[in-house]
Amino acid sequence: MGRKLVLVALAVALVATSAMAGKPRVAVLEFGHKALNSQWWGSGGAAQDMFITELVKSGKFSVIDRERLNALLQEKNLSLGGDVDPSTAVKAGKLLGVEYFLFGNVTEFGETENKAKVGWGFGVDVSKKKFVAALDCRLVNTTTGEIVWADTGKKEESNVNVFVFGSGGGVDDQRMFDKVLRPVVEELSKKVTALDLASSGGPVAAAEVKSGKIAKIEGNTVWINLGSANGVNVGDSYAVFRLGEPIKDPDSGEVLGQDEKKIGRIKVVAVKGPKYSECTIVDGSGLDVGNIVK
Repeated sequence: MGRKLVLVALAVALVATSAMAGKPRVAVLEFGHKALNSQWWGSGGAAQDMFITELVKSGKFSVIDRERLNALLQEKNLSLGGDVDPSTAVKAGKLLGVEYFLFGNVTEFGETENKAKVGWGFGVDVSKKKFVAALDCRLVNTTTGEIVWADTGKKEESNVNVFVFGSGGGVDDQRMFDKVLRPVVEELSKKVTALDLASSGGPVAAAEVKSGKIAKIEGNTVWINLGSANGVNVGDSYAVFRLGEPIKDPDSGEVLGQDEKKIGRIKVVAVKGPKYSECTIVDGSGLDVGNIVK
């Protein structure tokens, strides 16, 4: 009988592991606190816990528990939260074994209060408080460094407290803050779960096309027409070529190709989408829109 129970337990564990393996692996980081004039500094951790709960409830993700995540960050000597740049996300994702980071900032979290005396001098005070919570939220692919989703959410709620000769009151502040923060997290979590995020199970497979062109240049920043669909990753480097005169067959006049002159080198700093990436110029000058990159 005992052996049968062990076999059943192993079978259940294998099924659970198999099901989990097909889900995108997500880590929710503690949200940064950018709300001005707010004394409620625990809002970033509260938002993190609420997101973890909502994503687990959805059943679509394999989510790292907060305590486990903190232990891993400490073990790897990493500090993540608030704003995370794409290159850091890629490195941290490989170390922690996750495919996506969900992170952001609490941009508003506080209260305003208006008081008034009513009742013709009978000691009746009315206090009206407005509570507000707002979040900026992003989801980054740790394989490509691409920010695959970003959104904001905001919720306001008011309550009125009546005091007669100093006695009375209403809903406590802590419950009101929960009442405005939780709906924002629930709304944003629904948008995340609606995304089509397949588990990669490893690096993104490169498409056959690995050469492209410069689409835009601003100062030292270059955008190319290659992205996650082409297997581009943060940290990849490309040589930049300028096309020369066409080379023609001397007999038939057929264009055989064009001479290419290497004029510089660029490095990918962010994969912005399936078809374009942001790069920085490593060396070279005179780069222009239409130059070949490969």
